[in-house]
Amino acid sequence: MAEGFIQRRGKERLEDIAEDYMHQLIHRSLIQVAERRVDGRVEYCRMHDLLRDLAVLEAKDANFFEVHENMDSTFPVSIRRLAIHQNLINYDISQCLHNSSSRLRSLVSFSGTIRKKSWGYLQEHIKLLTVLNLEEGVRGRVLPRDIGELIHLKFLCIKQFGNVKLPSSIDRLVNLQCLDLGSNDCNIPHSIWKLKKLRHLECWNCKVSSQSQVNKCVNGYLGVEQLTNLQTLFLKGGSWLEGDGLGKLTQLRSLALRDWSTLYLKTEFFESIAKLTALESLYLSFPEKHTKKTLVNHLGLVWEKKNVTIDHHSKTLLSRLMLVSHHVYLCELSLGVMLKNLPEQIELYPPKLLKLFLWRCKLTDDPMMILKKLPSLQILVLWLDAYVGEKMVCSSGGFFQLERLELYGLNELEELIVERGAMSSLKTLEIHYCDKMEKLPRGLLELTNLEKLSLKDSCQKSIKEMEEAGGEDWDKLHKIMC
Repeated sequence: MAEGFIQRRGKERLEDIAEDYMHQLIHRSLIQVAERRVDGRVEYCRMHDLLRDLAVLEAKDANFFEVHENMDSTFPVSIRRLAIHQNLINYDISQCLHNSSSRLRSLVSFSGTIRKKSWGYLQEHIKLLTVLNLEEGVRGRVLPRDIGELIHLKFLCIKQFGNVKLPSSIDRLVNLQCLDLGSNDCNIPHSIWKLKKLRHLECWNCKVSSQSQVNKCVNGYLGVEQLTNLQTLFLKGGSWLEGDGLGKLTQLRSLALRDWSTLYLKTEFFESIAKLTALESLYLSFPEKHTKKTLVNHLGLVWEKKNVTIDHHSKTLLSRLMLVSHHVYLCELSLGVMLKNLPEQIELYPPKLLKLFLWRCKLTDDPMMILKKLPSLQILVLWLDAYVGEKMVCSSGGFFQLERLELYGLNELEELIVERGAMSSLKTLEIHYCDKMEKLPRGLLELTNLEKLSLKDSCQKSIKEMEEAGGEDWDKLHKIMC
C-alpha cells in the first residue's frame, strides 16, 4: 500500500484489495499460506526457497529491488528498494547506502542497530523514502528529532528496540499511513493525532501524552477522533479516551487497549465501543491492581453492600463490557478484567464470535455451562486465573464447533470432565501450569477428532500411571501428545 501498488476499485478498502491480490498469488502457487486466522483469512505467508531465489534474481535484473545478504559484496547502485539481511551492527550503514541513496524509496533492514550518524545520513540524502522497516531496532532510546524531515514516509516500523521516545517532529510525517512500534515501550506525543492519513497505529506498549490546556488554547484541540481513516488501533489507555472521540472511528476493524486507568472507564467509553460496529477484533485489558469496587465506582454506579449484592455489580459491569451484541463482524474478543460471573444471556455476546480469550477474570462459577451455548465458538482460551474454581465440566452436546481449548495457569483447577458428545470437533487441547490438576481430563479418550494434546506441569500423575501400565489407551494418548 505504501508503495502505491494497490489500485483503487470503487469504494473498496485498500486493505481488502491488497488481500485479493495476495489470494491471486496464493492461487498461482507463488506464495504459500503459513498460518490462518480464526476466521479463515490469511495471517502469515511464506515462499518456497527456490522460488524466492528466482524472484530475487529476476527483481535484481529488472532493477526492481535488491536483497543484500553478504557484507563483503558490493552494495547496489541506484536501486529503489533494498532489503538488508547481513548483520551490520558494527558497520556504518551510511557507507552502504552511499551509491544507492539518490533513488531509494524503500529500506527494510534485519541487520541490527542503526547508529545516530546513519540516521543523519538517511535524513539528509534519502528524503524521498516512503517505507522504513527496521526489524532489529535502532541504537539509542530517542529517535532523531529530525525524523520529521522524512515527510514522504508512509510506513514506519521499528521493532526489538526496548524503550523509545518519539520526538515531537513526528507530526510532520503527514503522509504516514502505518506506524508499528511492536512491543516497544514508548511515549508518543499528543501531536500524533495530526496525522490524518494514519490507517494503522500498532503500538502495544505505548502511551500518548496528554495535551495541556495551554496547548489546546494556542494550537487547538487534538484528539483521536481526527484519525477517521484508522483501521487498526493498539495503544495503552490515557486521557485520549475521555469523551466520545473513540466512537467516531467508524472504520476501525481491530482495537486493543492495554493497562489503562479506570479514570477513563465511564459510560461514554462503553457507548463508544458500541458504535464501532465494523470491529472484527477487540482486546481490553484492565490493570490487575484496580479492584472490582473501583471499576464499579468509575462506571457511575453506587457501591452499597447493604442494598446491592456484589453479584449484581459483576453482572452490571460485564453487561457494559459486552455491549457488542450487534457487532456482526466481531469474531475475536479478549478480556482481561476481574469479574465474578459471565452473563448467562447468550444475546449479550457477539453473534459470530469465533475466538474468546479470558484472563485474570477470577470467575467463581464454571464458565463452560454458559460458553458451551455459543454457536460459532472455535477457540476458547482461559489463562491466568480466568477461572478460580476446582471443577470444570463440558456437558454433552456443548461446544460442537470448538476446535481448540487452552487452559493456562488455572491454579485452583483440579478436575476437567468431558462428557460423551461434548466438544466433538476438538482438535487441540493444551493444559499448561494447572498445578493442582493431577489427573487427565475424564472422557479425554472419547474425543475422536483430537489431534494434539499438550501438557506442561499438569496431569503428570495420570501420565506416569498410564505409561507404566501401557496398553491401547496409552498408545492412543502417546500418538497425540507433544
